[in-house]
Amino acid sequence: MSDKTLVGLDIGTSWTRAVIGTVSKDGQLMIEAISERSSEGVKAGSIVNIEQTLKVINSTVSDAELQAGTEVSSVILGVGGDHIRGITSSGVVGIQSKNQEIKREDIRRSIDVARARDLPQDTEILHTLVQDFQVDSRSGIKDPIDMLGHRLDTRVLLVTGASSICQNLRKCVQKAGLQVQRMILQPLADSEVVLSTDEKEMGAIVINIGYGCTNAIAYVQGAPVYVGGIALGSDSVTGDIAYMLQVPRTAAESIKISDGCCHTPSVSDSEMIVTPAVGGKPAIRLPKKELSKLIEPRMAEIFSILSSEIEKNDIQGSFGAGVVLVGGGALLSGATELASEIFRLPARIGFPEAINGLDRMYIDPRYSTLLGLLKMEAKKYKENTSLSSGHKDDGSIGGKIRNLFGKLF
Repeated sequence: MSDKTLVGLDIGTSWTRAVIGTVSKDGQLMIEAISERSSEGVKAGSIVNIEQTLKVINSTVSDAELQAGTEVSSVILGVGGDHIRGITSSGVVGIQSKNQEIKREDIRRSIDVARARDLPQDTEILHTLVQDFQVDSRSGIKDPIDMLGHRLDTRVLLVTGASSICQNLRKCVQKAGLQVQRMILQPLADSEVVLSTDEKEMGAIVINIGYGCTNAIAYVQGAPVYVGGIALGSDSVTGDIAYMLQVPRTAAESIKISDGCCHTPSVSDSEMIVTPAVGGKPAIRLPKKELSKLIEPRMAEIFSILSSEIEKNDIQGSFGAGVVLVGGGALLSGATELASEIFRLPARIGFPEAINGLDRMYIDPRYSTLLGLLKMEAKKYKENTSLSSGHKDDGSIGGKIRNLFGKLF
């Protein structure tokens, strides 16, 4: 069997990125090309001008094809934004086999029940993420196949998005002559390359601070327990700097990147910065701590909203692995210190794991979503290949479950 070509596409507010890779039948992923262009026609993760976005997609994918020396016909598409919601649901079914042994079909039926719930209008299910199972009175079961029982209760997290926004994404990609092979939640892709299995078991929160929006996913005991997004990102910080210092947004962005810090206690009282002279206005010399006081409230607002949303879900369990920050906003100085204070957890920047063929310059939190899209699809391809060839699963927790639902969700 020849290697399969995979293409990931991440259409962000600031950047549109494409990655082409190949995966062998044993699941070995090789990166062949990465391309990126400044986004147009996208606001807060949603497409507001299809024609502008279409041109950027065409240019980005064409460049990646040229680098890889191949033509592509379908993409794995990342999706995020403040329209993303996580809804817990459960499906209860009776075990039908004579010996009361739980089979794959029983799990399928219970998941169908869990998915068959009323959802708000203009909503579609993007993922059905299995959390755990309960067999009769026994709870917290990760893999019930072959267990004995009378009743199976499957708990899932339904990841939903606005149908109109998702349809616009699909339409834009299709107008570029490409098919959407799958849509994957951006923070779910992030976690694939910045969290280990052990960290998911310990509990962790992954926060992707994009330019126009921020998305998050939380894990407890290896299972996703929260997903969500807000329409605030690092662009809001840029806007605050531009307004307060009365400089153009391009200059404000430059100031944010070169001298910005969102944790005021980390800035020395003696540090000074000089803003660039623009539009006939002279350069301004001011304490760096004053700039930090402009930036910190907005970043604190982002973290506080997410912290409050997670607390509202009354999640049982701890986040022993802390908070992991990805996306361009994660690189803002002081971000980990501020996140640690607000969440009262350890925090770190999430750097994607090394992948064969990947240039070191892309081991950067800005590329975690893009690389995670390919890593998730490569894993799915390996599991489906193993299942179709009759190979046994890896024996890890959830191995049978991943094989079972690899083709479904």
